[in-house]
Amino acid sequence: MNIIAIISPLILVGLLGFICTKSRWLSREQLNTLSKFTFSISIPAFLFYQMAKADFSSDVSPQLFAAFYLPVLICYLIAWLINYYFYGHKVNKKTEQSSHKNSAASAVFALSASYSNNVIVGLPVLLAVIGEQVIIIVFLIVTMHSAMLFTLTAVLAAKNTNKEKNKNKYFYWLGFIKHTLNNPLIISILTGLLVNILGISLPDFLQESLTLIGKPAITLALFTLGGSLTFYHVRKELTFISIACVSKLILLPILVYITTHYIFSLQPLTITVLVILSACPTAVNAYLIALTHQQHQQTVAGTVVVSTLLSTITIPLWLSLLL
Repeated sequence: MNIIAIISPLILVGLLGFICTKSRWLSREQLNTLSKFTFSISIPAFLFYQMAKADFSSDVSPQLFAAFYLPVLICYLIAWLINYYFYGHKVNKKTEQSSHKNSAASAVFALSASYSNNVIVGLPVLLAVIGEQVIIIVFLIVTMHSAMLFTLTAVLAAKNTNKEKNKNKYFYWLGFIKHTLNNPLIISILTGLLVNILGISLPDFLQESLTLIGKPAITLALFTLGGSLTFYHVRKELTFISIACVSKLILLPILVYITTHYIFSLQPLTITVLVILSACPTAVNAYLIALTHQQHQQTVAGTVVVSTLLSTITIPLWLSLLL
């Protein structure tokens, strides 16, 4: 199987998005509008329809989740400890807090070193290389992925809140839960799963409409990803950006391969899917979390850019080793 021939069109779509935005053929406002349609309508329609018609005849074992999330938590912990004990005594101008022995800063950095861009990068790559049989596994991982890591980051970051913020902690968690449940990706997957479980048959016109809306989802996701890289810059924190990229693109896939192959002895297809999902670059949502907590914005933005660029090399290498 020629992995490069399969991956190249995906890379070119992202490159086209980057060129269109960098040359200002597309303005930032236009890209934001395209992104809003992509992530609020097109991708949710695709996810809902695929989940609604997915075949769950094969049993989903707890080992599948353990094989993926145990390595994720290990990488998260390692990155948290590195930042907590070894990050320099630098002070955030807005929060006036040092990132050294700072639980919030460490949690945000740990997120950037373990949070995968599964929908925009992992799903299209696996669909192109393997086919639709990967969809069930991908969706099962995606459903828990953001909720688990964002919750963990929020819990650890809460330790750094002052007394005044602690008084409003109820409203913080209420807002966090509301934000999670309002995520179009989570909603589409859960509602599609509910339709599947209840055995609801979708009308033909609705199936055709969902197909039309969802068909360009992956292409648009890759295009907007490439365009969004125009607005992120790598200037400082190269050491910690490198640490996060090594953790995300090398250490995490290695650990997932060990758990899937040697510890839980999963099927070859499942091993490939989980390893490639773990080998995906850091997702842009990690940067949004960094902005929320006002910690490591530059580091996380740089990690998103560098890991995405490096993944065009590392993902084909992982695929060549697995297939």
